[in-house]
Amino acid sequence: MKKVLFSIVLLLLLLDGCGSQPSPRQKQTNAKPLWITNPNIDGKIGAIGVAGRTYDQRESTKRKLAISRALDELTLQQGVEVKLNMSKQDVVTNGRATTKMDTKSHYKANSKVTAHIEGAWKDPLSGELFIWMVLD
Repeated sequence: MKKVLFSIVLLLLLLDGCGSQPSPRQKQTNAKPLWITNPNIDGKIGAIGVAGRTYDQRESTKRKLAISRALDELTLQQGVEVKLNMSKQDVVTNGRATTKMDTKSHYKANSKVTAHIEGAWKDPLSGELFIWMVLD
């Protein structure tokens, strides 16, 4: 009798454990922020810089490129003349390839443009980095 009672209790505990609710899924934090489509939120004057694949695939290079593009956009909004020169050099020696890229920006303006990074977001699907810069 004890074995039957023990078996029934064990079976009930096993079935109770199998019937539990699955843990709730975490919210998707990969959703695009609102500032990507509207960088001038809350009366702020902002711009978005986007960088996809870069020549060396480093995150630091991608970040610098996105910041440079956001600054260029902000300065254009403020009537500042911007000149951006980019040169890429591919060298192949004995079957080994190296790539070098130089970027030079020149700004001509009567006033100074200062800005800060308000937000950053990396698209998990494309790997693009978005930088939101806002005028100070």
